[in-house]
Amino acid sequence: MLRNGEGHTDFGADFYVRSDPGRVKNKAIRQLRDLGYNVTVTPAV
Repeated sequence: MLRNGEGHTDFGADFYVRSDPGRVKNKAIRQLRDLGYNVTVTPAV
């Protein structure tokens, strides 16, 4: 930014969720399992 004079582009807080929702879902499932929860995922209607 300082070298080339371009401005900063903020992609938003949900950038990674929008770019790869499957990866985010799998990470959340893995984290819950690591905490000792049984996880069953069903699509929302």
